[in-house]
Amino acid sequence: MVDVIIPGEAGKLHAVYHKSATDIAPLAVVLSGNPRAGYHMNDRISYALFRAYMDIGFSVARFNYRGVGDSEGTLGATTDNMIDIATVIDWIQNQNEDSDKIWLSGNHIGAWYVLQAMMRRPEVSGFTLISPDYGVSDFAFLSPRPNRGLLLQGANENEDAQAFGPHLTHILKKHAQITLETIHIKGADEKFSTPAELKQLYNDVKAYVGRENEENKLL
Repeated sequence: MVDVIIPGEAGKLHAVYHKSATDIAPLAVVLSGNPRAGYHMNDRISYALFRAYMDIGFSVARFNYRGVGDSEGTLGATTDNMIDIATVIDWIQNQNEDSDKIWLSGNHIGAWYVLQAMMRRPEVSGFTLISPDYGVSDFAFLSPRPNRGLLLQGANENEDAQAFGPHLTHILKKHAQITLETIHIKGADEKFSTPAELKQLYNDVKAYVGRENEENKLL
């Protein structure tokens, strides 16, 4: 994996990139949580997601939104961050023109960004959502977009988060024709603080994405 600088709307975006040895390997972009809550591309969850895709054989990137770490600019709103996400997706696709599949993976507010990006990018093959921010309640961006993905939560997340999982599953199925497979990691909260919890997150994402990507090859 290498550090790369991607030209963005508000200046340079700092990213970490791994290129697969296979030219036609699928792609993935990891979206971190809200930087105002301390999330960034090098936090434990973002790194675990990155490694899961990398170890399956994907070409994968993770990055800091504008105003975070070495990414230039000031902290942006959702609209600004979505522009940064589109910039990184375009960049990794331009680096891998022979690849025809791309996955998105997001934690916390990044999970919401995954869903919004899917509505705008028909080429997205699949996705993984990690402990979505349950304080978000605006689903107006959804439209029919048949797909399937993974929702992964800690079994010890608070009651509001636990109730939000089934609610999100219902909303996505009803309004967007999106099917979620849900996994709860025993003993974990939304921080996945222990090595064992983080390892289980890594294993579950790796297993799901590997299986789904292999199944899609048969279609």
